Amino acid sequence: MRPEQAVSWYRRMSMVYALGSWTLVGSLFFFSRKRSEPSGGELEQKDVSGNELSEYPKGFYVETIVTYKEDFVPVTDRILNYWKSWTGGPGPES
Repeated sequence: MRPEQAVSWYRRMSMVYALGSWTLVGSLFFFSRKRSEPSGGELEQKDVSGNELSEYPKGFYVETIVTYKEDFVPVTDRILNYWKSWTGGPGPES
């Protein structure tokens, strides 16, 4: 490999590394801010009667609360629609 090729390859890889690092930092900042802000709606508290919890669960216990949003578009669909708008493909169907 000639020295000129090595220098250009090194610069390209430095740019790829920098882009990845700043993307990671930006996404961490974005998601940490998104989680700290309230979503606008209060979560409904689960009504638990005393007889329901007479026995405590043994071992590993997980409770999952699923919240559905009206007119929610997944992030992957938004990225795909944005990509299609740049490449000339059909955009969102709405």
